[in-house]
Amino acid sequence: MVLLQILWNDILPLFAFIACGWFLDSKFKIDVDTYSKLTVYVILPGFIFFSLYKYQPSPQDLAMIPAALLLMLLMYLIAMLSARKFGKEDAFDFCAVSTFSNSGHLGAALAMMIFSHAPFLVDGKPAYLTEAMGIMSILMVCMNVAVNTIGAAMVRHNHDKAAHMVGILCRTPALYAALLAFLVRFLDIKLEGTFMYPVLYHFDGTFLVLITITIGLQLHRTHHFIPNAFVLGSSFLKLIVSPILAYAILIGFGHFSPVASQVFLIYAAIPSSITLVIYGIEYQKQPGLLVQAVIFNTLAGILTVPTVIYLCRIVFPFSI
Repeated sequence: MVLLQILWNDILPLFAFIACGWFLDSKFKIDVDTYSKLTVYVILPGFIFFSLYKYQPSPQDLAMIPAALLLMLLMYLIAMLSARKFGKEDAFDFCAVSTFSNSGHLGAALAMMIFSHAPFLVDGKPAYLTEAMGIMSILMVCMNVAVNTIGAAMVRHNHDKAAHMVGILCRTPALYAALLAFLVRFLDIKLEGTFMYPVLYHFDGTFLVLITITIGLQLHRTHHFIPNAFVLGSSFLKLIVSPILAYAILIGFGHFSPVASQVFLIYAAIPSSITLVIYGIEYQKQPGLLVQAVIFNTLAGILTVPTVIYLCRIVFPFSI
């Protein structure tokens, strides 16, 4: 019953908007590149900035950064060992799909849905939503930087030089949004009462709709998938092994709050990054396996992600 409630309250609303994006792209000629740029340069940075502005991370919360980096490193090493039977180029794609998640899109939307209703309400208000979104924003920045530098280099089959990767890092809007939020907090600048605050306050709803519709648009432009060792193997690592490793890391660190622990475990269970599909189509002549793997584990996530959400409440419980 609880799993069905999670599926109904947290997963299906998101996939309803994803389906809208799929339908819109099938009926109209929508410029996906414009949607993607709007998301990367406006919606996502705005969301990260306001989430971190509302919630001031503690030193304990900032320990999520090394935890996230450790998870990515372990996933990369396991994926590299598992990809030995593939060719060099396919091995890079396999590692990218297995390591990098869609936390910048689906992860933030999931956290927003999960912590905005029962059983996380106190006196009818989402008391834990601000903390959850702040933690997810920190993790999103880590993943956004990683997927647009290391992930992009892997999909390009390691043709990037270090200087080029640094250049990409310096052009990552999400990073600047996080730094600006910390600067505003450090300088004790109050946005409440300014003309910007109402705009930022309503960013959550805009973010949720545009992000999920953009995912639907991007998925509609990709190809059909055929289950094979590449697709099934990368999906198993991303959807099953990653949450298990995340749980082990949380136990090893041992000092995160229940909300932070649940967010980190959900973050680890999110399917592969849609951004990899964009890089694959842009830089590869035949990005078929990469595209198929991302589509498959995004769809498989309909089953695995609710299971992880359910397990979160068991292994990291907290009283409401």
